Amino acid sequence: MIDIYNNNKKIIGSIIKFNRINNNISQKQLSKGICVPSYLSRIENGELLPSEDVLSIIFNRLGLEFNDSPDFINKGTRYLKDFFNSLNFNEFDYTNKLFDILEKEEDKYIASPLIIDYLLAKLARYSSTSSRDKFEDSKNLILSSFHLLSNKQKFIYNFYAAIDILLLSDNKQLGKTLLQEALSYKESGHCYFWLSYSYRIENNPIKAYDSIQKALNLYVAEGNIISIMDTYEKLAEVYFMLDNYSDAIHYLEISLNMAKKFKNIYFIEHINSILSWSYYRLNDYEKSLEYLNYNTGLIDHRIIIPDTIIKSLIYFSLGDKTSLNAIINHLNTEYTLQHVSSELSILIYQLFNIFISDDNYIKNPHWEELLIKIINNIKKLVELKKVFTTLLKDYYIINRRYKDALFL
Repeated sequence: MIDIYNNNKKIIGSIIKFNRINNNISQKQLSKGICVPSYLSRIENGELLPSEDVLSIIFNRLGLEFNDSPDFINKGTRYLKDFFNSLNFNEFDYTNKLFDILEKEEDKYIASPLIIDYLLAKLARYSSTSSRDKFEDSKNLILSSFHLLSNKQKFIYNFYAAIDILLLSDNKQLGKTLLQEALSYKESGHCYFWLSYSYRIENNPIKAYDSIQKALNLYVAEGNIISIMDTYEKLAEVYFMLDNYSDAIHYLEISLNMAKKFKNIYFIEHINSILSWSYYRLNDYEKSLEYLNYNTGLIDHRIIIPDTIIKSLIYFSLGDKTSLNAIINHLNTEYTLQHVSSELSILIYQLFNIFISDDNYIKNPHWEELLIKIINNIKKLVELKKVFTTLLKDYYIINRRYKDALFL
């Protein structure tokens, strides 16, 4: 991914502009006593290369020492290539450690021909993380000289900016637009993977399926095993949108078999949970519990619905108050709270407590009140929202409030 820097004007311009902005210095301040601001602007935009004397004064004023030694460039190029290649293959623990090494020499990278690639690596590393300052700083610096980027670099910027927006912002349309722009520079399995995610948010299963199928074809071509496993799972999620849990199970079993082959224990437990949910939705409670019993309670960010909630719903459906009473006491554990809010966990606990303590719970107005609160509290877990909406509809029908049931 690293470009060969033959155009010295662009290299020098990007270094000066990025460091000037990073130090909150205006063009007028930096150019004072050296040249007119318009001349500096042309330098920064890669339109001309200044004399060595002018360049030396500008670098000194910015406190920079140009780093272009062959050893540094070769080492940095290797690290950056390794970082992006490993990131493409989802080796996140390794890429985080690798970027830690890069970041320790940030001062050198931002005064070298590798400055743009380093900032792109920083953008990728902190995309959709809690380190907002680092992400925003790298994003703003890159945008300040976007025209200096090659098409490969523009692809990387658009892709990681899109992921950040899709996961952390309400402006999902902008995230989708950036992905489509990234695809105009390069076809990528990861782009189609996240484009499918954006279509699932829009409740567009046809486009979601088309995008995830394109992602799968590209992942197979490059031998990206982890992404292939992920993609089969996402194919299942498309079938979830259609309430087609039988076909979803087919794809989940493919993903599970691959995870077992590569002994990826976190992914195995993740898929076990989704398979359990699928069988729960088919009312096969025995099979659903079987998959949950394989799990050991590993905390994994990919879990869609925590096992504790799935078990609670199964025991409620079976009318097993003893088992339900035991499991709801685990709704406030770290495992559950990694995936649902504390407020939602408490509401579900209170709801099932009514079922346990009141044999006529279906006539209890607090049952309706809690169901409404739970539904309103669920923001992202669409599958979970479907189940509690069905419970509320059942409540209305049993209590002959057919109009309320109709408008749910």
